Amino acid sequence: MTDALRTETGSAAGAEAYAASQWKLMWWKLRKHRLAVASGFVIAGLYLVAIFGEFLAPSTLEDRRVEYAYAPPQRLRLVSDDGVRLWPFVYGIQGERNPETLRRYYVEDSARIYPIRLFARGEPYRMWGLFESDIHLFGVAEGGTLFLLGADHLGRDLLSRIVYGTRISMTIGLVGVGMSFVLGLLIGVASGYYGGWIDN
Repeated sequence: MTDALRTETGSAAGAEAYAASQWKLMWWKLRKHRLAVASGFVIAGLYLVAIFGEFLAPSTLEDRRVEYAYAPPQRLRLVSDDGVRLWPFVYGIQGERNPETLRRYYVEDSARIYPIRLFARGEPYRMWGLFESDIHLFGVAEGGTLFLLGADHLGRDLLSRIVYGTRISMTIGLVGVGMSFVLGLLIGVASGYYGGWIDN
C-alpha cells in the first residue's frame, strides 16, 4: 500500500514537472537554494535603498556642517541620566580642543537630548529629480545632529553618503549585467543564424 502511494505521488509530481513552464521550473530550482533566495532579498533591499535614497538618508549630499568635521558616531540610547525613555534618542555633541596637542575632539552634551523622529523634516530634496520634499525616514529636530556612522572632513553624514553611494554601485552592476545580456543575446542569435564559423 505504501509503495503504491509513493509511486502515485511520484507520478503526479513528474507529470506536474513535465507540464510546467520553463519559468516555473527555474523558480522551483531557485526556491530549493536557500542561500540564493536570501541573497535575492539582500539585493532587492539594496535596490530599494538605491531607488528611495533621498527619502531614506537622514541628510542630503549638499548638507554639510564644517563645525562637526570628523565627528564620531553618535550612539542611539534608551536610557538617559534621568531614567529610561520610551523612544531612542541621541545626545548632542560639542567640539573641544586639547590645550596640549591642539587636536580637536568631541564630547557628548547630556543636557541636549534629541529624540529620533520618524518622517522628520530636514533638508529639501527632489525625489528622482521630479518631486520636491523635505521628509526623511528619520531624523532629529532642527539644530540637532544625527551622525550614526560619524561625519567626514566636511561635516557630512557618512550614513547618508553610503546610502547615496549605493545608487552608483547598484547602477554599475545593473548596467554591466544588462550589457552582458544584450551582447550575449546578439552573439548567440548571429551564431545560430550564420552557423559555426562565428564561434570559431
